[in-house]
Amino acid sequence: MSGASTGRLPVRLLAAATGAALTASALVGCAPSDRSRGAGSGTLRIAASTDAGESLNPYASNQSPTQELRSSLLYEGLTALSPTGEFEWRLATDMTPNADLTEWTIKLRPGVTFTDGSPFTSADVVASIAYLRDPEHAVQGLALIEMIDPGKVKAVDDLTVRVGLSKPFGPFKDIWANVFLPMTKAGSAPAKPIGTGPFAVKAFTAGRQSSLNRFDRYWGTRPKLGAVEIIEYQSQQAQANALLSNEVDVASGATPAIAKSLGGKDDLKLLDSKGDFTLRIGLNTAVAPFDDVRVRQALRLLVDRRQVVSNAFGGYARVANDHEAGTPQCPAPDMPQRTQDIAQAKKLLADAGQSDLSFSIATDGLLPGMQELAQVFAENAAKAGVKVAVNVVTPQEFLSKWGKWPVFIDFNTLPYLPYVITSLLPRRVANAAHWENSEFADLAGKLFAAPEQRQCSIMNQMHKIEYEQGPMITPAFANVLLPYRSKVHGLVPDVSGRPLTFLTNVTVGS
Repeated sequence: MSGASTGRLPVRLLAAATGAALTASALVGCAPSDRSRGAGSGTLRIAASTDAGESLNPYASNQSPTQELRSSLLYEGLTALSPTGEFEWRLATDMTPNADLTEWTIKLRPGVTFTDGSPFTSADVVASIAYLRDPEHAVQGLALIEMIDPGKVKAVDDLTVRVGLSKPFGPFKDIWANVFLPMTKAGSAPAKPIGTGPFAVKAFTAGRQSSLNRFDRYWGTRPKLGAVEIIEYQSQQAQANALLSNEVDVASGATPAIAKSLGGKDDLKLLDSKGDFTLRIGLNTAVAPFDDVRVRQALRLLVDRRQVVSNAFGGYARVANDHEAGTPQCPAPDMPQRTQDIAQAKKLLADAGQSDLSFSIATDGLLPGMQELAQVFAENAAKAGVKVAVNVVTPQEFLSKWGKWPVFIDFNTLPYLPYVITSLLPRRVANAAHWENSEFADLAGKLFAAPEQRQCSIMNQMHKIEYEQGPMITPAFANVLLPYRSKVHGLVPDVSGRPLTFLTNVTVGS
């Protein structure tokens, strides 16, 4: 669970480079400079989940956590989130709106170089936004920037870009921190995308392995590592076995059970990232009986949240309350913590004419805890006479039927504002629950146009609607667990569940 995602999206775009091994000369374009060849060394070997359909295109709409991890090391956005969830400037140094928030002027960082040696300028930002904004490319980040008027994106000078919007949008600078909105060299994507990140591709074979070398002309603090190897495995247990046999230094995906089994073995340690990562059960509101709010509320009342924390997540989680987390600056809304109430759940189901309800939960089990959450829910539901089967399918089948599953397991690592844009508004690709709520959508419009000091109160009104009428059963915020060998130093926990994107101070001993 090393990457951040909007949740699952359908497979729309496959790059031509998939399955081919690509060489450094084709992708990097320049060798490390003589002055810095000896600055740091060591290779970090990361075990990751197999993704046979992956590519190097950071804009592809079918990205797995493995592809997101690699992209975060090769490409950068205009802004970023720190490991503690704080806003940071990256390729931009300032963004200033006009009076009504319909136009933003972006100032770019000087002295930034692409991994092929060419300078990063406003022309690359204009080209990147144009590519991202084109619906024909079906990029995963399109929903985040639909308010951008493609005809009003102009380079003012080499380090200034002016962006016009179709409507006011206050959190403009925040959306660029998403992994799906990176900047690439003009004309390079999607076949051979070139980024400005701290690493560059040496070799790549889809579904097997990625070899990345440190980019020694990186504008920021250069990593202490000389290289990163991302090696792909078919299962989380296979990742653990590779860690035990010293084939890798870090296992990027570990269930709580696996993490506990590795504890204290062969000089291993565990990085525990506590944050707002959610695995949740989605209810398709376009399908009966889940279009009935009484049924959705009844199913929420079936959940023993403490059992979910202890059994599905091995204690590495905290209880949630059927709404997503807000922001670090906004306290949680004052609403009663929902607890298991079998009697009330049965009454609501009877009122809805669904006393004999039965259904299946679809999951591909790709991330730790997914299948376990479905199983715990099925056990809880049986207490009310609700029959629930757990349907484990392949990732390919799961994605091919995205938006059609009546009940499914989904995940989210996004901060609240981009999550709303991609997943809770009508007709969004990531809104697999097909939830439409006009009051919620109106509040979202107010949130996007509001100054920062007014956002918390609006956000909490939106949480209340999620809590009362929303399409998700969100029982817990899960920790992201990262087993690693003790010779690895400098890893830091990340509240967004992507600790392997922060490798600046990581070293690997002998």
